[in-house]
Amino acid sequence: MNILLTNDDGIQAKGIQVLAARLEKDGHSVYMIAPSSNRSAVSHHITMYNTNILNEDSKNRWACSGYPSDCVCIGLKSDLFDFKFDVVISGINEGANMGTDIIYSGTCGAARQAVLDGVPAIALSVDPEEWIPECRKNMKYEAMADFAANNLEQLMAMARTEVPRLFVNVNGASRDSYLGVKYCQKLCVRDYGDRLKIVDNKGVTETHFVPGGAVPRADEACDAYVVKQGYIAVSRVYAEPLAAETVDGIQFKV
Repeated sequence: MNILLTNDDGIQAKGIQVLAARLEKDGHSVYMIAPSSNRSAVSHHITMYNTNILNEDSKNRWACSGYPSDCVCIGLKSDLFDFKFDVVISGINEGANMGTDIIYSGTCGAARQAVLDGVPAIALSVDPEEWIPECRKNMKYEAMADFAANNLEQLMAMARTEVPRLFVNVNGASRDSYLGVKYCQKLCVRDYGDRLKIVDNKGVTETHFVPGGAVPRADEACDAYVVKQGYIAVSRVYAEPLAAETVDGIQFKV
């Protein structure tokens, strides 16, 4: 298959490098367009009024000055390639993208852009045991890369490029192996606890982001619980915001 890889951690991130090597081992043609530096939490940001710079990092690998969704647009909408991709894979991300995270995630934004452009897409993420330097330094991506490579056709089949379009979101912990795989129809709700601190810096009013703990609310059926128990959590996520339910009893005046 022709596979386009991207991420929001940057082209030099370990997760995307491990995934590329594993997919190439299976004989796939792997191409990478990824941000030149970390672009976490940029959601679906697309560059419209500035130019992006592409630098060929190595054969079939390009670093982009823009954002994850820009990388997908370049791969699918430009004339950089004279062929079509079979699938776009975003990741493997450092850190989970579960539940509420999906709104903010550049990893998921890239996967969303791909299905909007008619190509099946998969977002892959691995959560560290703890958010401390030692755990992040020793992140384990190999088991997730193996899962993606061994189940690529199944994951692609779960995506949908017709309306209502869907991308596949996959999460696991940083582990050498997993107990199994569970399909999650419920996504966690994060209680981030973030706040913004106002600071006067020599007459300039600044805002400083103070992160919280991103603790998921308790729910044994959701993706966060599944990952915590040692399983891989697989979910399907709508690319377009969709509220199918009607609200009875509402009458509007014109």
